[in-house]
Amino acid sequence: MKRRILAFALTLALTVCCLAGSALAAGGQTHSYYPVYLGDAETDYMADQILAQIPTAGKTDREKIRAVYTWIEKNCKRTEWDGTYWFDESKVAAALETYAAQAQARLDGGTASMRQELETSASEPDENGFYLLGYDSNEYLDSFAKTMLYTRSGNCAHFSALLAVLLSHLGYDCRLIAGEFINNDGSVYEHKWNCVLVDGQYLWLDVRMDEANYARTGQLSYQYFLVSSTSEWARSHKWDDTYSKQLFADAAQIAALTELTAAWSGCSAWAEPYLSQADQLGLIPGSLRGGDMTRSITRAEFAAVAVALYEGLAGKKAPAAGASPFSDTADTAVVQAQALGIVQGVGGGKFAPGATLTREQAATMLGRVCELVKTGAVGTGAALGAAAPSFADAGGIAAYALPYIGFFSQNGVIDGVGGGQFAPKRTMTREQALKIAVTCVTKLA
Repeated sequence: MKRRILAFALTLALTVCCLAGSALAAGGQTHSYYPVYLGDAETDYMADQILAQIPTAGKTDREKIRAVYTWIEKNCKRTEWDGTYWFDESKVAAALETYAAQAQARLDGGTASMRQELETSASEPDENGFYLLGYDSNEYLDSFAKTMLYTRSGNCAHFSALLAVLLSHLGYDCRLIAGEFINNDGSVYEHKWNCVLVDGQYLWLDVRMDEANYARTGQLSYQYFLVSSTSEWARSHKWDDTYSKQLFADAAQIAALTELTAAWSGCSAWAEPYLSQADQLGLIPGSLRGGDMTRSITRAEFAAVAVALYEGLAGKKAPAAGASPFSDTADTAVVQAQALGIVQGVGGGKFAPGATLTREQAATMLGRVCELVKTGAVGTGAALGAAAPSFADAGGIAAYALPYIGFFSQNGVIDGVGGGQFAPKRTMTREQALKIAVTCVTKLA
């Protein structure tokens, strides 16, 4: 069937940019969670505003997709538009210049990508001045998603386009498929739905039909949510499968357009924004990349974070590593950190690279980084000129750590663990260490 919609110009189009470098993790793809932009600042901006209302931090892939799917079921209707605009066009327009600049910075920095068109549009208009657009083309999605964002009402094309755009902004490759829906009585009608790439496999979605179930029963429906069996899907959906077969066959290559090795495999919900910042700032070293950030950080891992922080604050690379002064490690970051005066051994010519760190030890190491950048040398911390920390358990903080903890506390870099306590002897986790590093850069650089 011919598909026709009016051509239009994308406003404030963002420069097409692919992610710099991509990888498939051993044993399957590891999701980056970096946004994939559509290319129209107006639609992309409103999509981000909607996603800010949907709790996805700390959730699994399935939970994130379900949260978006549920929001659409609850908030969008297959009815005639009642005249309500859910976004103020003048306020959206006022936000676009800043938003487009921020999005472009992410594209340039490799922490976002542009949605790649895999179904092309006609390059020439027909005799009536209309362009023939592929249903999954960016222009088609933009037209229907934008209408849905403003009005929250529409047909299956609007539902599918909105789902594709929102999931793209969460970093998932989501495609729109056109065909027919098969009713229980065997009759069919034109219909649109989606498939989404999760961990190397495309799964089927039909949010419009589940919204219809919800509208009819008052109960949220997931009958057509992340269905893996194409043969099962074909019982209720009929389509020319040329495009979908190609998508499914090329899943790994398509994933490489939008997925990087993830900066972490697990983290606490509170830590996700800090880890995202740490990743953007280059503070997550290779030794931590892809790891569970809730685990205790080792001395060697922390040395790598300290070196990354030094480079971030000093604006220059750390000196190249020479011979290791330790008999139990030749780790490059450990050697660099020792040469800078940031870390020391544990005695007997050893560093104990696999040992964990306490909160006061970690604060001391990062404090030495700040002292080195601020004063040009590592001393006792006195040169930082901070008052003693006022934590209720400050008496339990080792003397060597007091000046550094006082400096961080005074500058809003670290806080306690609740109840006015610092808990100096408690083990430091990877995500806690990276939060401190991020806060150092944002508050002290």
